[in-house]
Amino acid sequence: MVGNDELSGGLLDAAVELMGQSSGRGTFRVSGESMTPTLAPGSLVAVDLSQASLRRGDILLFRQADYLTVHRLLGRARFPDGSPCLRTRGDGRNRLDPPLDRSDVHGRVFAVLLDGGWRDLRSGRGRLYAKALAFHDLAWAAAGVLAARFDRRVGREGSPGPLERAAEAADRLLLGLFHRLLFSGFHPRIAAPEGLEEASGQASRSP
Repeated sequence: MVGNDELSGGLLDAAVELMGQSSGRGTFRVSGESMTPTLAPGSLVAVDLSQASLRRGDILLFRQADYLTVHRLLGRARFPDGSPCLRTRGDGRNRLDPPLDRSDVHGRVFAVLLDGGWRDLRSGRGRLYAKALAFHDLAWAAAGVLAARFDRRVGREGSPGPLERAAEAADRLLLGLFHRLLFSGFHPRIAAPEGLEEASGQASRSP
């Protein structure tokens, strides 16, 4: 999650919109652990603020309540009234986010600063990795829901129950393996992206 302890609501949206108008790109520093291991707390991400088309697996920057959030797009769905929405999840969380309105999306992450160098998320291999993680996130979020229902049905106490905790542990284990074994190989190093200088000074601060 990307927080800001000075701006909220419409002011936050306006600040990001102005950043996009000035350069089309911006940098944001991630706080929290909801995207671990993909994005560790304190990671710096480069975001395309041009409102380009979105694809499954993209890491989106969007407003959730009064915060900016950086989570992965898993696919499209519909609100209860039938209107379209997006489904997202933090890689490090074993549950889906609330349905997301497209108008709350500010951009998508196209590079991340890792181990002192920028890694490109837009390459062909990077797209393949992103899609695989989107399917992983969706499948294990569903497994977590089923595990929680089973725990409740058999009357196991505690929240989360033992089966749900086991699903969360398996989810984190697989994500950790993917990241350690594949992330660097699927995301080539690139030079520092251009057009970030003006925006980088406006990176959000953690609340």
